[in-house]
Amino acid sequence: MTTLQRFLKSRQLHTLISQEIIKPSLPTPSHLKTHNLSLVDQLVPNVNIPYIFFYKNYRHGDINILKKSLSQTLTSYYPFAGRFLATHVPQIDCNDQGVEFLEASSDSRLGDFIRRKELDETIDRLIPHSALGNNPKLVKVQLNHLSCGGVAMVVSISHKVADGYTVGKFINHWATVTRGGSPKNPTFISSKCNTKVSEFDLNGTQNLVKYAVRRFVFPNSKLNELKNKVNVSLNPTRVEILSSLIYKCAVGAATTLLGSIQPSNMYHAVNMRKKIMEKNRPEIGAGNICTIAVAKTTDSSEIKLDEVIHKLRKDIMDIKEVRDVEEVGEVFLDKVSTVGDDKRRIYGFSSVCQFPFYEVDFGWGKPEQFMLQNGVLGANVIHLMDTPSGEGIEAIVQLEAEEMSIFQNDKEILAYSQDI
Repeated sequence: MTTLQRFLKSRQLHTLISQEIIKPSLPTPSHLKTHNLSLVDQLVPNVNIPYIFFYKNYRHGDINILKKSLSQTLTSYYPFAGRFLATHVPQIDCNDQGVEFLEASSDSRLGDFIRRKELDETIDRLIPHSALGNNPKLVKVQLNHLSCGGVAMVVSISHKVADGYTVGKFINHWATVTRGGSPKNPTFISSKCNTKVSEFDLNGTQNLVKYAVRRFVFPNSKLNELKNKVNVSLNPTRVEILSSLIYKCAVGAATTLLGSIQPSNMYHAVNMRKKIMEKNRPEIGAGNICTIAVAKTTDSSEIKLDEVIHKLRKDIMDIKEVRDVEEVGEVFLDKVSTVGDDKRRIYGFSSVCQFPFYEVDFGWGKPEQFMLQNGVLGANVIHLMDTPSGEGIEAIVQLEAEEMSIFQNDKEILAYSQDI
């Protein structure tokens, strides 16, 4: 069966039940009607990132409760229910037009998804692609009913209005309201600067390249083994040691395929909330409040884990003191310019480890599995997240297909990962 045939078959097994627009339960106050995107918001890619939650104990009849609680949550997350004023205009019209909510049924079972190593069209069919109306929605939700009685809840959010931290807070806020709780409200920081910024593509334009996306699980026990092999004075975190390993092996795969060392840069997303909001409850800062740390590697020697970790840390330490989200944006602009200032390959890393995605409980218990689908971001993108047990890290790695075939058989990847 060809890839196209498998895709068409999967679509036949997945049926759309309903779709509607969910609007905020209360109108947005007039003084909040226009939300100016920060410099960071303007610089991040204009893509929707799907966050996927699998539950086995869904209670039928909860759909109206979900919609009502989402409506109530959007009152606090009012920019999510708005629309961009125009293409390339860094403002959101907080007009309460709402978010899209779709409901679908699938002949697949929970295990068909959470045991998959490849994130292909099988996962893609769970993601909301439908559109109601002409203006693009900043948030789309799709509740997928599985044949086993479980569900896959997918929340797809524009990166222009939310980083991973904000998404985690938003979905947990919604889940808490669904259970009858009263979560803390977020603070959206509306920028004072409306400077138009040319959009940077951190991953280049590779539309004709065939990508492969695979999941890898790295147990803490294996990561500790790896930590013992680097400079003990570094005392790297799990995220640092795994990111550097994946980077090394990904560059190695490209080198093997192309026959020569590939000059490369690595960047890692850095949450900046504590630096600018420590005295003002950093946990409630919403939007994109982040920058990147960059590690450049030489093109004449083997990549060493110690050196990559050291370069990332040094780049973070070199970040000047920042007072607000605009200064974070200035740092981000400088970093983006640095990472893209030559023709080196770029590998982008983002971690949501220790973010509360496994705390998202709509009344059905905690999710059996949480996933990110990063196919929209292009090649050389790696997302890291906790395993359901918290005893390891799951990596979703997207590389060019030929490079992935080499990467997944790298002896170090095989040595420190376990089968799903």
